[in-house]
Amino acid sequence: MNFLMNFFSHLQVVAALLIGGWMVHTDQLEVGGVVAFISAVGRLNDPWGDLVNYFRDLSITQVKFGLVADRVNQLSERWSAAPSDERAALRMKA
Repeated sequence: MNFLMNFFSHLQVVAALLIGGWMVHTDQLEVGGVVAFISAVGRLNDPWGDLVNYFRDLSITQVKFGLVADRVNQLSERWSAAPSDERAALRMKA
């Protein structure tokens, strides 16, 4: 994931330099416009990284919650399936 983010980040800068260089060469744009565009692309990468980190953390938390919920359900089923005298023994173990 980091490789792809870095690759596309650098690809944007290279594309801006190539297209911007061509536009400067053909007098459609000035060098300041190319510099401003590259600066704007650099500012977009930080929020994008934060968004990717948020969804990565969300995914990890969902998996952990699922594991805990499954374990609680297993214990609940075991508890409800046990006769009442075994429940007292299970309380003592906990």
